Amino acid sequence: MLSLEQADWYWKAFLPDGSNRNHPAAHVFGPGAGDLPDEKFPMTLLIVGGRDQLRDWGMKYYEWLKESDKEVDLVEYPNAIHGFYAVPQLKDCSLLIRDVNDFIQKCLLV
Repeated sequence: MLSLEQADWYWKAFLPDGSNRNHPAAHVFGPGAGDLPDEKFPMTLLIVGGRDQLRDWGMKYYEWLKESDKEVDLVEYPNAIHGFYAVPQLKDCSLLIRDVNDFIQKCLLV
């Protein structure tokens, strides 16, 4: 649905001229990132598609949150593509609805 070249184009359109993906708006855990451990951060549900070309970025974000002692739940759908949640015919879309509901219920208990 989204090629890596298209994703690159969107980032270039979003970021200030001359910036790359290490800009803090695109790479919140990159070289210019602030010190997250002191920041208040909500419980987070991170969804990663196993066939999403941006999967590695999602996993790096997950690891950064964990290393920063933030509460983060990871749900990975091994066969999911980028934007799979927008295609209700895909099985993973209905699984996502269930998993998000479970996460919300968990948050309400805290």
